[in-house]
Amino acid sequence: MGLFKELALLPVAPLRGTVKVAEVLAEEADRRLYDEENIKRELIQLEIDAEEGRVGDAERATVEGELMERLAVSRRRRTEALEAERTAVEEWSSDG
Repeated sequence: MGLFKELALLPVAPLRGTVKVAEVLAEEADRRLYDEENIKRELIQLEIDAEEGRVGDAERATVEGELMERLAVSRRRRTEALEAERTAVEEWSSDG
């Protein structure tokens, strides 16, 4: 049955590959968007741009707010991942 299924799905194989590439690209973009170090660098660059007059007060406030929101999401995700890892370790420990 598995061979028949693979043969039947062979015409859509390029589409599945394209979907996989799109998923990997989306994951990498998300990782970079919410990377705490990248956000901190962007905040520093925003400060420099504001001091040098390349960014006005309104734009600075808007961008700073967006960056702070991304930073909050990044930290929340990290906390959730750590909690999930701790739970998994506790479950593993209690099974043994």
